[in-house]
Amino acid sequence: MTRNRIIAAVVAVLVVAGIAFLVLTRGHGDEDQSQDVSPTALVTTAPVRSQELQDIATVYGVVQADPAATSTLAAPRAVIVTSVLVRSGQTVAAGQPLVVVASAPGAAMAYHQAADAERAATSDLARVQRLFDAHLAATDQLIAAKKTLADAEAGLAAEQRQGGALASQTLRAPAASVVTNVAASPGDHVAQDAALLSLAREGAVSVRLGLEPGAGSFAVGQAVTIRPVNGGAPIASRLIMVGRAADQTTKSLDAVAPLNGAAPPIGSAVQADVVTGAHQGLAVPRAAVVFDETGDHVFVVEGGKARRVFVTVGHDYGDQVEVKGAIAAGQAVAVQGAYELEDGMAVKVAAQ
Repeated sequence: MTRNRIIAAVVAVLVVAGIAFLVLTRGHGDEDQSQDVSPTALVTTAPVRSQELQDIATVYGVVQADPAATSTLAAPRAVIVTSVLVRSGQTVAAGQPLVVVASAPGAAMAYHQAADAERAATSDLARVQRLFDAHLAATDQLIAAKKTLADAEAGLAAEQRQGGALASQTLRAPAASVVTNVAASPGDHVAQDAALLSLAREGAVSVRLGLEPGAGSFAVGQAVTIRPVNGGAPIASRLIMVGRAADQTTKSLDAVAPLNGAAPPIGSAVQADVVTGAHQGLAVPRAAVVFDETGDHVFVVEGGKARRVFVTVGHDYGDQVEVKGAIAAGQAVAVQGAYELEDGMAVKVAAQ
């Protein structure tokens, strides 16, 4: 019995020892295997380039009607506005009816008075002429009668040009235009030469930009890329005017750039990139820059590993972006796959 117990104890010890050996052997195997396998990322690379880069100042502005192509539709005489046929912002064709007006009582009276004066002057001249022919009137009387008639005719012609003979008159667009402002409403009594509508010739628009004096050195002729804030293709232009007096409220300088046939809505906002000069700098593909909570950075690929380098990002130049930091021209930076990298991670560069 004692011998059997001894044999059982020995077997139990051998079993425990075998299990322990297997556990230790497997643990070392897993450890060796984990040490042999390290994460590797597949990336493409591009060189850091040193090149001449444009100095660009980004400013903002608004689309305006070109001051040289704006006009005001004014009341030809004292009138009462009967109807307004257009709205602000509407595009109108040449000759399109805009406003219907009727002569105010005072204007109608002025026309009738001018017509009466012309008829009276005509009759008086005929009378003086007969007397003069009969040697019963002096030469100066005839001259005075002729002058009175000439003045009366001029007064009547002026009233006729103003439409005084018309009980109602339709005012039309002088050219294809955009209505920029409506200043009158039906029923308004409007004085002669008072504004009824403001018009801007269609297509004759520019942008007025607000330049910050410290943002760069601005001059006429500098290239400008204009981008409508609400979307649309970029518009290439140049500054044609740079003000030299700062706005007292905004402290900015006004500048003007034509839109070269483009016609975004008048009053809409734009962003403009003004080229103010050039400098030597470093550029990388925009896709190489990682933007995350740690800060803007790139991964320099050296010796099969990725090294994170924090950078300051400058202006975009198409698919390139300017960067400043502890990098040098000629170094390779990860492009595709950059967002999958960690500092010190092993990398494999894909065939370019």
